[in-house]
Amino acid sequence: MQSYALPLFGAVLFHVLVAAFVMRGFESQDDVAEVVTPRVVNAKLLVIEPLGKVTPVPEKQPIVRPAEPPAPKPRPASKEVEQDSVNSDDAAAKAAQSERQRKETEVQRRQQRLAALGELADDSLQRSLEAEAQQMLDAQNAQQVRTYQAGIYDLVRKNWSRPPSARNGMQARFVVELIPTGELLSVALVDSSGNEAFDRSAELAIRRAKRFSVPGDNTVFEANFRRFYFLFRPEDLLR
Repeated sequence: MQSYALPLFGAVLFHVLVAAFVMRGFESQDDVAEVVTPRVVNAKLLVIEPLGKVTPVPEKQPIVRPAEPPAPKPRPASKEVEQDSVNSDDAAAKAAQSERQRKETEVQRRQQRLAALGELADDSLQRSLEAEAQQMLDAQNAQQVRTYQAGIYDLVRKNWSRPPSARNGMQARFVVELIPTGELLSVALVDSSGNEAFDRSAELAIRRAKRFSVPGDNTVFEANFRRFYFLFRPEDLLR
């Protein structure tokens, strides 16, 4: 008995809830019907008047202002214009004078440069001429030196008596010292041939000369004949 009590109570409660829900649904439908029920709206007829009855708006009359008196004419500033003209003329004159001075200065600078170039050219030409003259002088001196050297060689060769022990390939070198008159001052053997008789005969040939012909130019003498080497070789001295 007790086992059926709880289900029975639940079934009764369920039916009560369903009945309540159905009744509430009917009440909601009545509310909706009440909301959408049409109502009468009172309206008034709008009357439109024709254009002929429109009252025109009066036009605004223009406001007339009194004419202003004309502005006084400016007085001509003749003195100022003249002063400006004088100042302009002075500025133009100063500008022209400055331009003339600039041109004159430029001309003077060009003339100075040309003069400097001319001097350089003259100096270069002078140096060239001097160098050429010196070369010619050196050539003449060289030719003169060779001539005097050949004279000394011939004189020594004539004074030399070849020893029987002399052979080709032998050579002896001496340093010879002279005074400006050409007279022999000293003779010294610096490189021996290895043959005493050959060396002695060569030294004797130099000493026999006693005096040589030398250039009168002291510069040429000091450069070439104050002290010089003399080399003996049989193949050169014996023809």
